[in-house]
Amino acid sequence: MDLNRRLRTQWTESAQDWIRQDQAIRVDMLDSWMLNALGDVSGRDVIDVGCGEGRFCRLLSELGARVTGIDLTEPLIERARCLGSGRESYLIGDAENLAGIDDESFDAAVSYIVLVDLLDYRAAIDAAFRVLRPGGRFVVCIVHPMRMAVAGGWIRRGSEKLFYPLDDYTKEGPREFLMVGRKFLNIHRTLSSYVSAFLATGFVLEGLWEPVPSDEQLTAHPDFEDELRAPNFLIYSLRKPRA
Repeated sequence: MDLNRRLRTQWTESAQDWIRQDQAIRVDMLDSWMLNALGDVSGRDVIDVGCGEGRFCRLLSELGARVTGIDLTEPLIERARCLGSGRESYLIGDAENLAGIDDESFDAAVSYIVLVDLLDYRAAIDAAFRVLRPGGRFVVCIVHPMRMAVAGGWIRRGSEKLFYPLDDYTKEGPREFLMVGRKFLNIHRTLSSYVSAFLATGFVLEGLWEPVPSDEQLTAHPDFEDELRAPNFLIYSLRKPRA
């Protein structure tokens, strides 16, 4: 199976396992960082590119946004429609082109750990730029490139986590790891490759964060302490310039 086909079919094959997956790291840590980067979404038109089962779309809708979720994985879109509040719209579509989405039709776009699943991430960035209105914001969360360079996880001594390894960082390409009980592929790219692609498209970089849990979040989830040791995620806040 070629790389692009595997990237696309692995989610279809694992959709039900993903739906049952514990989402605590997103719900109880990353969401707050993403919402802070987006700012007030009330009354705004927002597109969630690669929305999966629509969880973050529903959250944005509860905050007053008019939300369109788009994903290529049909079982996840079916689940999103089933759970939807009626205030969101869900479409089957490709993040790499956003075909059928009008130019300059959204105030904000979200890419929540999606670019690492795409072979042509530059095309996806271009598509997000196209559908944003001038002044629109693009908030992107990815797995931190320092975590993706080596897919084997923590180096341990018995049950003790000694450190998270970093090697082959500049060698971009697929990495295979275990998730929901099966082997998944993600595409590793350097931090500078992402930034260069955003800037080449025309975005202005307004913020860059490596999320960590708050004291309250650590109290609720002591296992989040690992997030303080080695960066796990990266959030970019980008803006499409006004004409």
